[in-house]
Formats: sequence, structure tokens, C-alpha cells
Amino acid sequence: MAPPLPDDVIPGILLRLSPDDPAGVVRAAAVCKAWRLILADPSFVARYRALHPSAPVLGFLHNQSLLHISRLVPCTSSSFRPSPAADHHMRHAHDCRHGRVLFYDYDYRRPTTGFAVWDPIAGDLHSFEPNIGAWTQQAVLCAAAADGCDHRGCGGGPFIVAAAAMGFGGDDVTAGILGKSSTAQAQFYSSETGKWSIHIYTDVGTPFDLEDRPAALVGDSLYFVGDSGILLRYRYDLLRRRLGKKDRFIIDSDYLSVIKPPEGRRLGNVFVVAAEDGGLGLANLYEESSRLYLWARETVGDAGQWVRRRVIDLKTMLPIRRLEMRPCLCGVAEDGSAIFVSTEDGVFAIGLGSSSKARKVSEVGNVNLMYPFMSFYTESLLL
Repeated sequence: MAPPLPDDVIPGILLRLSPDDPAGVVRAAAVCKAWRLILADPSFVARYRALHPSAPVLGFLHNQSLLHISRLVPCTSSSFRPSPAADHHMRHAHDCRHGRVLFYDYDYRRPTTGFAVWDPIAGDLHSFEPNIGAWTQQAVLCAAAADGCDHRGCGGGPFIVAAAAMGFGGDDVTAGILGKSSTAQAQFYSSETGKWSIHIYTDVGTPFDLEDRPAALVGDSLYFVGDSGILLRYRYDLLRRRLGKKDRFIIDSDYLSVIKPPEGRRLGNVFVVAAEDGGLGLANLYEESSRLYLWARETVGDAGQWVRRRVIDLKTMLPIRRLEMRPCLCGVAEDGSAIFVSTEDGVFAIGLGSSSKARKVSEVGNVNLMYPFMSFYTESLLL
């Protein structure tokens, strides 16, 4: 029989429990009472948080109806499994951030259709009626995101849903007839008030369409992707604070503006990301060359400019068996730590830190768009 482990060694071992393996915490807690006490110790939890500061990716949301699988697909490395009853196959995923998923419910069998925000950990579902066309782009986020919330336990707390669009009116018909527009519009919903904010419009000077891509939260602003990398900036939090004051005079252009893409060649497959320094960044993939370009927005005097930071050759990192089946960008981690690339062999995470490594995270391949679900679920089991 092997001798027991020294007491001072066990905490160091338990600290290495993987954040994407909640079942590992449960198994460790079941070993003995002494291990359970270590896992529940506040000082141990603080050390665990310091060692694992970023939320892991536990799964992906998709809208591939032909796959006949749950809307939330767990990562290959994660033991996290949502409730089998929560497949949400009659809902369309629009965004995922801060432990929350934004759906649009199109199930005709339900009394009403509209938006629904789902917490996959707790299973809670908050439904509300849309007040802006479903053709807009939306983003869901913690209501305290701009106030420094670390999102380690805010899943059941208040949230914001921001919606933005390009067009003159509030319906699909108008947008379809007039084509591309230079008029941007935006609005946000607050779960705290249960109401939508005022609807703002402004002419941004450049006609374009918004792409079906997730927005990025950088600082107090959301950035939505338009044609070939043009960005629509929505300063939702600044507007929210302004609306809370007695003097509510609003200049719409203060809250909606455009950032043009890097000059030169059209960018093609583009995602907006948080750069390594926490600023604004872009990632684009030229599919014919399988090269991933990373850009950062830098301030020069009173103006900003795009600077190309890195080029990553995916052909040296991914199993591209057939040239005609080229990889495509399909998602980005909300903290900007990784971007996800879809191939016929599955989805791979490409690290955007100092060392770019590829790791397979899903067996589901050839997916155009996926929303990573990141959560501190494993950490919550320690409390």
C-alpha cells in the first residue's frame, strides 16, 4: 500500500485542478473530509483564483439546425454538461458573454416570441419583448461590466442587451429597399428596469451593413463589425449614465461613431477582438492563403491608426487536408485570449498571447459562426 501524501503537498495538487473540468472538483471533494475542507477554505479559493485568472471555455453556442444537436456543445476537454432539457433547438443564438447567452425565440408553439437570456449554469431564463428589429446585431453583457465586475459570480445578476443596426427605419422592409445606409441606430435593454432605452440615430457618414459577427466589449464601448472591418462603436454605458441624470439632453453622435478599417486590401473574414494591451484589435483571415492577421488600434496625437502586430500561418498549425476546404474564423474569446478557427476536422483555439498554439476544442466542423461560452463554474464549486 502506498504511503499517504504529506498534508502540505495536497493543496498544491488540488490547485492544479483544471478550470474546465468541474467534475474533477466534485471527485476531489468526494475523496475525504480533509480534501473537502481544503477545497472550501477561503484562502485556497483565493490562491486558485490567482493561479487561474481567466474563465475557461466550457462550450460553444451554434445555429447549425441541420446538426440536430443541442445549441450548446461542450468543449472536448471539458466535463461540463448543461441540462439535457436545455437544448434550445427552437432558439437562435445571438451572443454569449459574462456567463450569459442571448437567444431569439422563434418557436411558434410558445405564446410569444422574443429575446431570452439564459444562464447555462443556473438554468435561469429571462424573456422579454424586442423593441427593435430582429435584423439588428445584439450583445449581452453584465450590467456592471463597465464598473470593474470580475464576472466570477454575476451570472444571475442584472444584465444589459445592446442592439445596433444600420438603416433609416425600424423594420426589415425599409432596410431592404434602401440598401446600405449611413444612418446608425442603437438601443439597449436593462433587466433592472425591464425596459428599453431611448432609440438613438446618427449619420456616421459612411454607408455600410453590419456583419453577422459578435461584438467586442472594450472599455465602456461595444464594437460591432461592418463591411470589410469597418466598426460601429456604441458607447452604451456612457449613454446609460447620462440617462440617469436630470439633465438628459442627448447628442446621438456622442454615443454612435465609426472607426474605419486598416487601409489597403479588403480584410475579408473579420472579427473584432480585445488587443493584448486591453485596447481595440482586429483579426482577419485571408482564406486563400490561410494566414491570420492581427491588428491593434493605436493613438497617434489626436487620431488613431491601425498597426499590424502579427501574422500567423495556419497551414503550419492546423490539419488542413484538402486545399479546397479552407479554414475560417468562427469565434473569439470574450477576453481576447484566443480566436477560434473552423475546419472540416473540428474547431481549434488559436492562442493570441505571446505564444500562438492550436488546441482542438470541438469535433463539430465546418461551422461558420460559434459563440464561446466562458464561465468560472468550476471555481464556484469551491465556495
